[in-house]
Amino acid sequence: MTPRPIADAHVHLWDLDRNPYPWLREAEPTGPFGKTARIRHSYRLADYLQDAQGQEVRRFAHIEAGWDPADPVAETRWLQGLAEAQGAPHAIIGHADLAAAGLGSILDAHARASPLFVGVRDRLQQEIHQGGGAPDAAWLAAMARRARASERARPELRPAIAARPDAAGRRAGRCHPRLRFVLTHAGYPPRRDDPARDLWRDGMRRLADCPNVVVKLSGFVPPSAASTRMASRPRSGRSSRASARDASWSPSNFPVDRLFASLDALFSAYREALGLSSLADQDRMLHDNACEVYKMG
Repeated sequence: MTPRPIADAHVHLWDLDRNPYPWLREAEPTGPFGKTARIRHSYRLADYLQDAQGQEVRRFAHIEAGWDPADPVAETRWLQGLAEAQGAPHAIIGHADLAAAGLGSILDAHARASPLFVGVRDRLQQEIHQGGGAPDAAWLAAMARRARASERARPELRPAIAARPDAAGRRAGRCHPRLRFVLTHAGYPPRRDDPARDLWRDGMRRLADCPNVVVKLSGFVPPSAASTRMASRPRSGRSSRASARDASWSPSNFPVDRLFASLDALFSAYREALGLSSLADQDRMLHDNACEVYKMG
């Protein structure tokens, strides 16, 4: 039986021979996912398609990949060239400092560079990467300023919230209902023994009251974590009665998660977790929701 189709909503491509990626050029950088030596090489469209072979990936969205922040629009231009020449990606989430002066001009430049530009991701992740719990007042104020700036500049965009869900996501969603927010990687759930775990769980419940905040169930490695966490289905999204399958989806975060598992193992875990769901629910989680949110047709 042919597996259900997938629209991968979180892919990074990079070409180290042509383009600048400061975080990949350091000697031995570390981050929340550990050392990056094993992915410090070009990861092109052909590499992703090889990794995804046999998983029926029909579309994918490219998420900004740490390009030189001095010229984030150059990444969008490069990706548009790939789409014209090779047929993918099918949506582009670019980078912008949402607190920068002249934000509207930056976002307009992204839009001129590619009709596939549908969203933006800012780098408001320090409290996560440093292992903190709830963000402090200054961090929340910065998040609010960025949301206001994004709403004024281009209200049709999908800003990505790279944060834990305890306060930032809910505040942004409630105060800026014209924007469609995407909570990246399930709000970065802490380890089970981390005191911040309860804050994360409570935040996910509260986000159910924000119909304009949707959740990416991604970043689950090893693959067994994907089955466990998807099966638990933290509630979030379109109504307080909605389950995660109504408002979230199952992206790969490749090649970053290649540090821990193959893409085949990851998507197989997603499929296993959804195995008892109806075909309609499987299609929503694996394909349709990502296409709707990121306008992939």
